[in-house]
Amino acid sequence: MSRELRAALILCLIVGVIVGAARSEPPGSTSAAAETTQQAPPKTRDRLLSLVPAAENGSAPVAEVDDAGTRRLNGRDGRTVALTFDDGPHPEQTPQVLRILREYDITATFCVVGEMARLYPKLVRDIADEGHRLCDHTISHDTSLPDRDPEVIEDEIGGTLAAIEDAAPGVDVPFYRAPGGNFAANVNEVAAGFDQVPLGWSVDPGDWRKPGARAIHDYVAEHVHPGAIVLLHDGGGDRAGTIEALPAIIETLLDAGYEFVVPRA
Repeated sequence: MSRELRAALILCLIVGVIVGAARSEPPGSTSAAAETTQQAPPKTRDRLLSLVPAAENGSAPVAEVDDAGTRRLNGRDGRTVALTFDDGPHPEQTPQVLRILREYDITATFCVVGEMARLYPKLVRDIADEGHRLCDHTISHDTSLPDRDPEVIEDEIGGTLAAIEDAAPGVDVPFYRAPGGNFAANVNEVAAGFDQVPLGWSVDPGDWRKPGARAIHDYVAEHVHPGAIVLLHDGGGDRAGTIEALPAIIETLLDAGYEFVVPRA
């Protein structure tokens, strides 16, 4: 058999195998490339947006103001949401949060600890200069504050106000937030004496537990509702997951038609 004939026979055999394999696929089947495309996950943005409750299912889970006088909703009409950040300012994390908020032109509320405000007064000024609201989170973050003597409660709240005033003279501090969320009527009464509204929340992704950026984002997206106040942290520990999640949280809620606001004082 000549070399040319042998080459022609080999070529015919290869073509036959390819055609036979293609014909052996069951009806409705696809090629491997098409099958991979068909099984690919939906676009990330679509997946994130699908987590947000529909408008009719997005009713607020709490009263606007509870029995102790704590504001739990932001008090604004429509599909609104307020971002709040606790336990700062932090020398590395707070600037990252401020940069992200600046990129999206969003105003938030920062609940600062007095001891941290004393350490990083420039960051307190930066928060105020960029138009964000400041909130009094006490001097030492004492989670047992309701059990303290009235003088101690006054020192914890008033001391933080003094630290903020030293850092950013004349800035308004319209809110008080209880360490650990331990709001109580006796502490709220002292805060009212400083013209502060006790500021709670209605959506808590537990970011302080460091569950990871995706878990933080998904919890907020699944539990957001009109009037929500979201509890996040820029201090008090490693908040890398919160910072990583923040752009996705903002984009998901914007895509769902939410407007970012600051709570009503």
